[in-house]
Amino acid sequence: MLYDIGFAIFSIFYLPTLIFKGKLHGDFAERFANYAKAKRSALDAGKDTIWIQAVSVGEVALCRSFIPLLRKRFPKSSIVLSTITKTGNDLAVKLYSKDATIIYFPLDFSAVVKKAIAIIRPKAYVMIETEIWPNVLKELSRQGVPAVLINGRISDKSFGKYRMAKPFLQKTLQRISSFCMQSKNDADRVVEMGAPADKVRVTGNMKFDTEVKADPERLKELKKILGIRDEDRLIVAGSTHEGEEEIVIRVFKQLMNEFKYLKLLIAPRHIERADAVKAVAHDMNFVPFRVSGLPVQKEDAGPIVMILDKIGQLADCYALASFVFIGGSLVRHGGQNPIEPALLEKPIIFGPHMFNFKSSVNVLIENNAAIQVKDEAALLSAARDVLKSSVKCAELGRNAKEAMLKNRGATEKNLKEIGCVI
Repeated sequence: MLYDIGFAIFSIFYLPTLIFKGKLHGDFAERFANYAKAKRSALDAGKDTIWIQAVSVGEVALCRSFIPLLRKRFPKSSIVLSTITKTGNDLAVKLYSKDATIIYFPLDFSAVVKKAIAIIRPKAYVMIETEIWPNVLKELSRQGVPAVLINGRISDKSFGKYRMAKPFLQKTLQRISSFCMQSKNDADRVVEMGAPADKVRVTGNMKFDTEVKADPERLKELKKILGIRDEDRLIVAGSTHEGEEEIVIRVFKQLMNEFKYLKLLIAPRHIERADAVKAVAHDMNFVPFRVSGLPVQKEDAGPIVMILDKIGQLADCYALASFVFIGGSLVRHGGQNPIEPALLEKPIIFGPHMFNFKSSVNVLIENNAAIQVKDEAALLSAARDVLKSSVKCAELGRNAKEAMLKNRGATEKNLKEIGCVI
């Protein structure tokens, strides 16, 4: 009851943010377990349903390797995949509509949760990374439905908050049947938060199991759209955050004076920032083009910055890159996932703030497979060195892919753990 009251107060204060950011989309009713007729029919028809909660784009992308293996291991089970963000939902619909029923995760009010679970009727609930919702877990536990946390991680920032909430969190954690954590550090932290030690396993990082394949025909079409010629060299700044685009563009401007045929594509982490990035580029005397508006005649337009504003194309852009800068790392966001460009054998550069991806970063650094820089000047220097040396480019890319492949296997371990509790 107290949790419901607190969650209600939070929701009321958060409502203006939802409205301001345009997150009150047409399907928001699903967060109250109100589903359109076709979707309700699909949910009603589900049998032995496995419910997967993947909050946003990163967790949804992780399911590329997980869902096919889950279907193979449990061929008679239906799959429901829920998300919280619209971008995550859009990607889930694009990738998994044939394999799963895609819904928005219910708001964590007791009445809403009971309604959603009564409709979904799961035989198991799988949380990707650290998606801990007390009322959902309480109701699942009451009905005897096992809950499994996979690819679990506890960031430095989250750990401090969770420790403060330990008296309230401990009972919730005890309702989880199994914790499959990315690293020993994550495992130790979740135990300190109140998880039963005998339910905690270290199974590794599923992101290393991601399959990234660059389709030649698709890349050929994308090159044409972006106007990339054989002699061009493309810098891709992936998943950037506010404050980083200016830095990247300044570095690009200096590199243009030293290297011919250099191009820049910026992919903001949130595509709704595309117009803001466009304004930044324009203010810095570049001609910005949104990828959704390409191709256009650009020969006499002046120096260009391309802005990716379409979901699901970043991996293909990485495949065309001469090197990749990982966003969220020059500002104190905590970085973004470097594994896709690593699997595509691309040289990778990131800033000092990669604390949300410690395990991946440690693997890359230990294997001489990425360059970490402290600031704008260091980014310029590292980018210059990579562009000057094709040998260094090839070595970094080769090391990155080899490091990823050596650390695979977490998905299979997690599936085995799910099988043990169902």
